[in-house]
Parts: sequence; C-alpha cells; structure tokens
Amino acid sequence: MRGRQVCWSDPKLRALAKQFIPAADEVWRLQHRKDLDCLFFQGFSEEGHYGGRSQPSSTRQGIYCCSPSGRFLGSVNTTDPRRMERMLRDALAKWKALPAKDRLLDYDPAARRDRIQRRAALYPKDGLALRVYSRDMPRPKVPADWRATAWNVDSFWVRKSEARTLLPARLGKGQATAWPAALAQRLVRHGFVDNVRGQTNGYRAAEVQIARIETTVLSIRGDLVAVRFDGTSRATTTGTWPKKGRYAGMAEHGPNSRGVQTRMVGTATFDRASGRFTAFELVAVGTRWGQTRYNFRQGDLDESPIGFALILDPEDPGNRVAPAEIGAYGW
Repeated sequence: MRGRQVCWSDPKLRALAKQFIPAADEVWRLQHRKDLDCLFFQGFSEEGHYGGRSQPSSTRQGIYCCSPSGRFLGSVNTTDPRRMERMLRDALAKWKALPAKDRLLDYDPAARRDRIQRRAALYPKDGLALRVYSRDMPRPKVPADWRATAWNVDSFWVRKSEARTLLPARLGKGQATAWPAALAQRLVRHGFVDNVRGQTNGYRAAEVQIARIETTVLSIRGDLVAVRFDGTSRATTTGTWPKKGRYAGMAEHGPNSRGVQTRMVGTATFDRASGRFTAFELVAVGTRWGQTRYNFRQGDLDESPIGFALILDPEDPGNRVAPAEIGAYGW
C-alpha cells in the first residue's frame, strides 16, 4: 500500500492510469493457489521483475500490466513515480502493438467463475463488516518522509449470529454487557496490530493480556437501539525473529518484544427489525512498540502513539477484501 500512496498522488500517473483497468489482490494466494485466477497471474508474473527468483525473496509483489488474455506487458515494484510512469508508457505501447487476436482469451472467463474459491465469499452479508484504519498518532519526532503520513486499512468481520451477542440480551436503556471473549479477542488479535507502515502478523490467543469491550444501551427509538462501546486491550509477545525488514539482514535474529495496548470508545445503532447494525464507529488509541519482519519499524522500537478507527464497510461487492488474517478466524 505504501508504494501506491507515493506513486498514485502523481498527476501524470493518474492521467495514465485512466487508460488501464486497475485491480488489486493479495499476492501470496495468487502465487500459491491453483484457482484459475491464480494460474492466470502465475502465467504472466514469471515474466516480470521477480521472474524465476527465489532468493532473497520468493515474492511476486509489485505492479503488473497484462492483456485480458494474460500477455505480459510490463511490471515494476517501486515507489518512484517516474519509474512507474516509464513502465506504464512501455506497457501501453506494447498493448497498442498487440494483434487483436492476442488481446482476449478464447473463452468467457465469467463462465468459469465458479471454479475460483476466494475468502471474499465469506463476507458476512447479514452480519457486521468493518473497515479497520490504522495510523500513527502525533508525536514530537516524526520522520520527514512517507512514514510521517503512513496509514493502512484492513477488515474485521462478524457473522450475523455473532453480531447480536455484542448487545445485552435484554434491550433497555442503561443495560450493559461485555462482548463475548472470542469476539473481543478476535478484534485485539487481528485488528489492533501495528500494520501502519507495512505488513505484520497478529497475535496468538495466549499473547492477549486484556481484551475487554462493554456495550451500554443509550436509547431505544422504535426498532433502533443506540449503544456506546468502552474497552481496553493489550497484546504483547516476545521471541526471536528477523530484526531487519525486507531483504537486508534476513538472517539476523535476536530477542524481540512487540505489542499494542489501547483504550476504546465508540457508538453504534442496531436495527432490531433487520437484525443489523446501521451505524458503527469505534476508535482505539494507545501505544505500540517493537517491530516485525515487514512492518518497517526499524529504528522505531520504543513506545509511540497509535490509533485505529473502525467504521461500517460500504458494502461494495467489487471491493470486498477479506481480513488479512481471516484464516485464523476458524471460518
């Protein structure tokens, strides 16, 4: 995401991008699965900037241009707007030179869509789908580069059968209840993670020291129930993992500690008629420390302020991104 932020703010790139159909996906699945869309990606990505490469990294992360038929047109992995511009211009020239017969597949891919299994199919249409935004909060010393304004986004999903358990069994003004331990822990383990600058993994259940969230009914008007959220969280772990990110010092291991602790407040509205939340806002502010392999916290290991904001997903069928760690949900 970091590279996209840097590059796509450039006006020349934004103009060029209008001549392409953009799509984004999680690269690990595309590299390893045998679904049709994965095989499609594997076909052209091996001609790109990481083609055939297994060391120092086997990733195929980057920006690729290809025809609908899967013909490779260009690729790059950069945050430099000019390098990106050159790649797009070269790819566009190759597309224009491509014979019409080579531009499209010889079959309709929509007819084979049922052969593709994606985690997005687990989207809780009748439950609670939230966007989780993370960012560093203001502090005295801020790096004078992209890190000063970095932010990230993930998802947090709750099934319909679980969503109702976030409210008191008896709905009356002043009634309160604690979130079920499993749901509170799910949010702390997989939602409140230090992914502000890059990719990171969550926490195991045993690494969560505090996961308390309470719901209090503020008012009831017809079928609409207004509630308030209050809570605290803390998750931390120690161990040995690479101290440096990306490709430098991958073999360098040593004792490490990382964690996140927060204080939460929020409000929501639950519609008893539909059994769904029609509004939901939860803010968590606290501190983070330590680093993981790819979250770009080198030299920034001490405690510093971090914030999270959870809001309702806009329910755009074309933009349903599963939580990064949905594999740990047990769904």
